[in-house]
Amino acid sequence: MKDHLKEVLGSFFIITTLICLAMFVLGLLFRPEQQFGYEAFLYPVVYGAIGSIPGLFMYAKKEMSIQHVIIRKMIQLLLLVIAFVVMIFAGSPVSPERILTAAGVAVSVIVIFVCVHLIEWLLDRRTALKMTDDLKNWKENYFAELGGKTNV
Repeated sequence: MKDHLKEVLGSFFIITTLICLAMFVLGLLFRPEQQFGYEAFLYPVVYGAIGSIPGLFMYAKKEMSIQHVIIRKMIQLLLLVIAFVVMIFAGSPVSPERILTAAGVAVSVIVIFVCVHLIEWLLDRRTALKMTDDLKNWKENYFAELGGKTNV
């Protein structure tokens, strides 16, 4: 469970960074004239925390099949898109500009979701490759030591 919390915390920082980039791009596209105060720095942190919450519930004690993981991730993505679009645009009057902006937010959530999982996979892959190399080195050293010693 401790490792899972570390993983979710790492995801939070990746999500928050990507949200900052998405806000920059969406702001340039849809509202380049708009200016923000210092409170705008809080939004990526809040959105990152909200985006990390589903990861807390993805913990399973038993090993899941790839099919189960994919289904869970798809449900997680759908819930995240709905949550962010509703949270950002709830109560706003419907207009063509808002629909276009909501679509931009939905696409950015999907892109961020995919990028977070891709970055996590690359980091996990790098760790796995290093562990494999370390095990190969240990095995070679262990058998070299056994081969060099005489039986007593």
